[in-house]
Amino acid sequence: MNTARLSRKLKILAWTATSVCVAASLVAGAKPPAPQATITSLAGSLDAVSAGSATDAWAVGQTRTTKTLALHWNGTSWTQVTTPAPGAFGSLLSDVTEISPTNVWAVGSSNTSSGSKTLALHWNGMRWARISTPNSGISTLSGVSAVSANDIWAVGSGGTQTRETTLVLHWDGKAWTQVPSPTPGLRNGGGQLTGVSSLTGSDAWASGLFHTNGGGEGTLLLHWNGTSWTRVPSPSPSPGGPAGGSFLNGVDMVATSDVWSAGGTVFDSTGNERTLLLHWNGMAWTRF
Repeated sequence: MNTARLSRKLKILAWTATSVCVAASLVAGAKPPAPQATITSLAGSLDAVSAGSATDAWAVGQTRTTKTLALHWNGTSWTQVTTPAPGAFGSLLSDVTEISPTNVWAVGSSNTSSGSKTLALHWNGMRWARISTPNSGISTLSGVSAVSANDIWAVGSGGTQTRETTLVLHWDGKAWTQVPSPTPGLRNGGGQLTGVSSLTGSDAWASGLFHTNGGGEGTLLLHWNGTSWTRVPSPSPSPGGPAGGSFLNGVDMVATSDVWSAGGTVFDSTGNERTLLLHWNGMAWTRF
């Protein structure tokens, strides 16, 4: 796998402690613009943001000291909010979704002596608390999406150091449980999920990548129909030949027949990655 891409969404697998100065800013409102708030000296990185309103938003990531990081926007300024940070060798948050001001979920990973483990934190309006989650070997969570307070999906990867598998968890209002999900290319390293978007209880998409037989990568899109997750064919250009390929970092649903997924292609003719955008029209995925 291209290690440069690990730092985007799955840096928990590398656990490299780097110092990144983050300037996080958000302008709320449109007419007239609200004052802009900026944090200029926070050492760490932010991976995701979710806004419930112009005066209520969350951004999550990891501190310079490899601990979970959560920032809250109250309409005027961003402030850091204390979060559980389990894992003797670090932890991070990769995604967040806000259902209401008193119901927010963030997911990520904690690193223990036995490897990476899934991590889910819940905000009840007063504090963040860790909620128990299933694991499948060396496990990470990279994406989370909510239909309602009792219908939430989280996706990532599990498996071993040599054989990676997709990982899908579901929250029913009481507990997180693992839901079976296909992993193409299992004989040659497997695959991983990096993003998820849910519209209804019977309509959700998860995006990611799988490892091809030629040593490269291919796009991976899974669909939930209310009963099971199945793989749906998707364009997977490989400008670099068998050792190149494509990957997807995220997916977003506008409607049942209007879904977007974004990622990139690897090792094109210039030796660099190129952007990749795919669209679902209700019948098939096409490249834009």
